[in-house]
Amino acid sequence: MNEPPLVVKVGGGLLRDRGLAGLRAACAEVGVLAARRRVLVVPGGGPFADAVRELDRRIGLSDAVAHELALRAMDQLGVMLCELLGVGARVTRLGGCPLPVGAAVLEAAPAFRGRPDVPESWAVTSDSLAVLAAVAIGAPEAILLKSVPGILPRWPGDDPPLTALTAAELAARQGGGTGAVDAYLPDAVRRTGVVVTVRSPESRGTRID
Repeated sequence: MNEPPLVVKVGGGLLRDRGLAGLRAACAEVGVLAARRRVLVVPGGGPFADAVRELDRRIGLSDAVAHELALRAMDQLGVMLCELLGVGARVTRLGGCPLPVGAAVLEAAPAFRGRPDVPESWAVTSDSLAVLAAVAIGAPEAILLKSVPGILPRWPGDDPPLTALTAAELAARQGGGTGAVDAYLPDAVRRTGVVVTVRSPESRGTRID
């Protein structure tokens, strides 16, 4: 437990695409990582956030309301992750309080609500929030566990994921879409210096720095 803390985002796409088996695979990976260091788990939004997006598309929510509902969507997945990980307490505030030994699940709404450094936009999802959480707890690295194996050379495509990218290279690819991460992530990596790995529970993925 002498290693620095680590942030692991468990993507809601694992639930959407693979069902509970996807979340269980991610939680098993978290368990392995938490045996060696403190791990803060940031839940994705998945189908819960999809419902907010669809509502926004249909009726046009204000940015503030859409942002709040999206954070609460992350917390809905967080409830499921707490049960699967066997985590009782949840972290509601970033910074100032030491993480418990092992794994802890972040409660996104109280942690990120009303922060001027978090744009209220669909360009910012749990991907970038995981990077901001890493900065807040002094974690040099964030792992984004997803249903995709990493950043693919072409999206969509069946080629193996790229091994590594700089934030600038990722930003250049964002115009055509990567199918893997949110649009704000290159800026988040550049501003914070946090190293991000995008991968599935079974793959080595793509390292972004």
